[in-house]
Amino acid sequence: MVRGFDISTTLGVTWSKRENDWMIHYPRKCDGWLIHDVIRKDEFQDLVKELDKRGYDTETLRISIKKKRGDEENERSN
Repeated sequence: MVRGFDISTTLGVTWSKRENDWMIHYPRKCDGWLIHDVIRKDEFQDLVKELDKRGYDTETLRISIKKKRGDEENERSN
């Protein structure tokens, strides 16, 4: 388990104070690259800035999604 994520089944993003950057946790490398492309976009950065302006602690922002059960076939193709 990494930061509360089971990386064998969960794709996730968390803020790391130590690294001062977003940390990506992933079961498959291609999924890690997919979420990396999302968080580096201006739209995501603008969202984080807007949430901060509205009084949210953006260091607590977490994104996660679990793989569907029985996804072994898709696992083998990647």
